[in-house]
Amino acid sequence: MTQFIIAMIILIGTICIGIPISYSMGITGLLYILITNPSYIVIVPNRLFAGIDQFQLLSIPFFLMAADIMVHSDISGKLFQFVKLFVGRFRGGLAFVNVVVSTIFGSISGTALGDVAALGKIEMNEMDKEGYDENFSCALTAASSMQSPLVPPSNIAVLYASVMGLSVGAMFLSGLLPGILLGMSQIMYILLIRKRRNFPASFRTLTVKQAVRIIIDGIITMGMPIIIIGGTLGGFFTPTEAANIACVYSLILGFAVYRNYHIKDFFVSMQGIARQMANIFMIISFASVFAWVMGMEKIPDAIAAFMLSVSDSKYVLLMLVNVFLLIVGMWMDTGAAIILFAPIIAPILYQVGVQPIHFATLMLVNLTLGLITPPVGVVLYSACSVGNRKFEAVVRELVPFIIISFVVLMLVTYIPAVSTTLPSIFGFLD
Repeated sequence: MTQFIIAMIILIGTICIGIPISYSMGITGLLYILITNPSYIVIVPNRLFAGIDQFQLLSIPFFLMAADIMVHSDISGKLFQFVKLFVGRFRGGLAFVNVVVSTIFGSISGTALGDVAALGKIEMNEMDKEGYDENFSCALTAASSMQSPLVPPSNIAVLYASVMGLSVGAMFLSGLLPGILLGMSQIMYILLIRKRRNFPASFRTLTVKQAVRIIIDGIITMGMPIIIIGGTLGGFFTPTEAANIACVYSLILGFAVYRNYHIKDFFVSMQGIARQMANIFMIISFASVFAWVMGMEKIPDAIAAFMLSVSDSKYVLLMLVNVFLLIVGMWMDTGAAIILFAPIIAPILYQVGVQPIHFATLMLVNLTLGLITPPVGVVLYSACSVGNRKFEAVVRELVPFIIISFVVLMLVTYIPAVSTTLPSIFGFLD
């Protein structure tokens, strides 16, 4: 145990001095092996490969590629105009558009950072032009991006399914209702404050031809989530096949329909996706090594014994896990947190009657909330950077959104039907 304590100090220290978490876990795992038994070094290559040797992970780069093509083809802008056409004319209309577009775009990108990168500038600029407070628009953009990792096709849902051996289809459906609840709670908050804060309505005169063009573009754009979700749930193809088909669909739109996407853009996208996937796979591989270290030290058994000694009540343990995951989500990459802690915590809660899909959704909602929670909050920082806003001022506007997100988290935690109803309806659960 002494060696593991030293390893944890090294891990925390390397993270604090700014070393990427993948390298931090790799360095820690390697040093632990050298300190305890250098002959274990032969385990490292096996664990590195075993971590990424998951067929389901193949869908992630294709979903990222499809989203990147859609962004560079200005599909995100067309989606924004489509939603704005229907709800933009109401008081606070652009705030509603922000939430709705992010929820829909989540079914294309699957990542919160992808949502901010694709839509953040558009959403904030449009809201600034209409007279919204610039810090509110930035806070709303960061908060609305939380739907993206929950609604299908969520990349972290694919990762969790790979790590824990669950159905990807069940994981996709389990996050859909929580993602919609998050969006609805944000809309309700906007409804409550729109008069007090004098949110404007977005008036724009369009010709019939312009309106028809926007509607056609919107319908074409909506084809992407229909292909991904409908095809997967209908049993026509697997999530990995859906990701490939989504890429083909987006390429057809970019090259043939809108003709604003070129071969040069494709190679640039390929380079960007390669870098992203290298980072993701490095985190998964090194986290797999570190997970082996924790297994050698019997850390999962120690954590299980401690938690069950505190209480054997399902509800108390769920609250303890929520607190722990909220803290983890503030500091650690979501993928690394899933790989390290899901195999440890999930079996403990299974013992007290928590369903696997229920816990999976709870964990994803929890870690997603950490994306906008200081002090790390990578999505929050990204939104501030994209909008060129002051971090402290945006955080003040973000507090109400964090509070209502906690309410949604409590619903997911203590009402299992929120996460299990849709998978049950579609036959993924008994």
